Amino acid sequence: MSKEDKFFETLRDFSGYAGRAGFILGEAAEGRMDISEAYEEAGDLKRKCRGTFGVLTERMYKAYKDPSELDSVRGLIERMYRMVDITKSILGQLDMMLVGETPEELSLMARLAAASLGELEKIMDYTVDIPDNYMKMEARCRRIYTYEDRGDDCFRKVMQKLYGRETTAAELVYWKEIFDHLEEVLDAAAGTVPLLQKIITRE
Repeated sequence: MSKEDKFFETLRDFSGYAGRAGFILGEAAEGRMDISEAYEEAGDLKRKCRGTFGVLTERMYKAYKDPSELDSVRGLIERMYRMVDITKSILGQLDMMLVGETPEELSLMARLAAASLGELEKIMDYTVDIPDNYMKMEARCRRIYTYEDRGDDCFRKVMQKLYGRETTAAELVYWKEIFDHLEEVLDAAAGTVPLLQKIITRE
C-alpha cells in the first residue's frame, strides 16, 4: 500500500464520522432520534475525529510534499472536522432548550446538511479506486453544490419569516444561530469539493 493509499484509508474513516454526524442531525431534527442521544453521539464522533486527526496529519505529510497540495489536503481535513464540531453545537443547542416555535425549515436544512455529508462520505469511499470511480465522484460533488443552493434558499426564507413576524429577541437570536450553523455545514461541505477535486486529479 502506497503512502497516498494509507492516507486515503484514514481519510475514509474520518469522513465516516462526518457522514454519521450528518445522519444523526437529520434524524434528530425530524424527530426520529432523541436529541439528547444524538448530542451524546455527536460528542463521541468529535472525540473520534480528534483521535484520528494526528494519524491523518502524519500520513498527509508523508503522502504529499507540494505546498499547494498540502494546503488543499489540510483544508479538506479541517473542513471535515469543523462539520462534525458544528453538528455537535447544533444538537447541543437543540438539546439545551427550544425557544419559541420550531421553524418548519429546520427539518429541511438538517436533511440537506445530512445529504451533503452523506455524499461526501460516499465520495471518499470511491477513493479506493479513483480512476474507475471518477465520474461517480464528480456526480456526487455536483449534488453537494445543489444541496448548498437549496440550503441558501431555505435560509433566506426562514430569515424572512423570523424577521417578518412578531418574534422575541431571544427567539430570533436562538434560531438565527442554529440556522447560521446549518448553513455553515452546507458551505463547508461545498468547500471541500474544489479541494478534493484538486487532490484526486493530481498527476
